[in-house]
Amino acid sequence: MVFTMLSHFLIFVFLSRFAFAGNIPNRYNHPNHRNHHDRLLREVYQFPNATWVENIAVRPNGNLLVTLVNTPEVWEIIPSGPLEQSRARLIHHFSDAQMATGITELTPDVYAVVASNHVWKLDLSPKDGKAMTTLINKIPIGSLNGMAVLNKAAGLVAIADCHLGIVWRLDTTSGQYSVMLKDQTMEANYDIGPLLGINGVKVLGDYVYYVNTPQRRYCRVRVDTFTGQAVGPYEIISKGVIADDFAISAHGVAYLAGLTDNVVVRAFLNGTQEVLAGSLNSTAVMTATSAALGRNKYANVLYITTGGETTDVTSYTGRGKIMALTLDL
Repeated sequence: MVFTMLSHFLIFVFLSRFAFAGNIPNRYNHPNHRNHHDRLLREVYQFPNATWVENIAVRPNGNLLVTLVNTPEVWEIIPSGPLEQSRARLIHHFSDAQMATGITELTPDVYAVVASNHVWKLDLSPKDGKAMTTLINKIPIGSLNGMAVLNKAAGLVAIADCHLGIVWRLDTTSGQYSVMLKDQTMEANYDIGPLLGINGVKVLGDYVYYVNTPQRRYCRVRVDTFTGQAVGPYEIISKGVIADDFAISAHGVAYLAGLTDNVVVRAFLNGTQEVLAGSLNSTAVMTATSAALGRNKYANVLYITTGGETTDVTSYTGRGKIMALTLDL
């Protein structure tokens, strides 16, 4: 099952670049397009070897945690100060997995991490800096991807299953899990080759927000934040971006990582979109995979992960990186 999940992901990324080239909006596709926001973009860190950076969380101290798909690991990125270069250190390698995908903060400096079909608790709160890991549970079917806290007080998370086209509800205390959401806007299909559907997921208030990569949809649904069940209609907010994952602000503004569209797009609740960085033929945020807003004095900084500057993403020849975009909030 783990091998199938990895192979499907590799095929998806390779085919998606070609399968959707004709559908990308003109503002992404124009060969001379350069968004003015690109000048506010800077590189935080680039891995020295072939690496696919998949997801990101921001620690309370402002450092970044990123997950890798080419190897099942979580790394910490220490952003550069005025007189120093950014640094990176390995936090944990999950020996019984082939990739690491979703990550979300449960309590201060304690995280849930998806490693293949296992969900782990990663505790970075000890003062000695050592990471402690505990297995929460294994969900043996489907393909786990994006993840977000559903109810912090109850220890509940929502996990997108990109093969089954559903969202799981997982109790991180008891390990119990069940299907909480299922809708056609989440459904997986073979339109781009492998089976893929819902991908990134976030929770804001009593709404679950999510993207469906092959459907190019950004959606939301109102839920009961304890049961996870829908209590309102499934809404399509906007279409057009082949988003892998995204960040969302406290005001409901989303920042979509446009994968092989090679863009980052700001999406508003009224359905309008704005390209913030990149273009189809640009390498600025090439293969953007996820995004997260900074904390404290860096709340106006959007951190973006990528699979690297490569068109042959199936072999991980690109050196994945983390970019920082200063937002005009």
